[in-house]
Amino acid sequence: MQAVRIGVEGVELWGRCGVTEEERAVGQRLVVEVLLEPVETAGLQTDDLAGTVDYGAVVAVIREAVEGREYRLLERLADEIAGRLTTELSVREVSVRVRKPAPPVGSPIGAAWVEVVRRP
Repeated sequence: MQAVRIGVEGVELWGRCGVTEEERAVGQRLVVEVLLEPVETAGLQTDDLAGTVDYGAVVAVIREAVEGREYRLLERLADEIAGRLTTELSVREVSVRVRKPAPPVGSPIGAAWVEVVRRP
């Protein structure tokens, strides 16, 4: 048996995620990356989108979660995305990483990130 993994990386959206009210009110750029293993892999042979996961559907789920409400923790946002993907798409496993570039932590850092792995 072979495994197929599909990745969608660098989905940049404006979201409201932070512990402080100010951080949530202002919002910031968030970067989401997803790696998933689809249940349906017939697309390997058929070359038909119906036999795999549509990247556009993945991005739509991410956008809805990020832009649809505010979050205090990256952990919660990543888990929300993972939950929606496992509910709305036919997958064996999904890994969701959410990065917050240059978070306000008192020292310059490139990014903070959280990764959630879910198996339905």
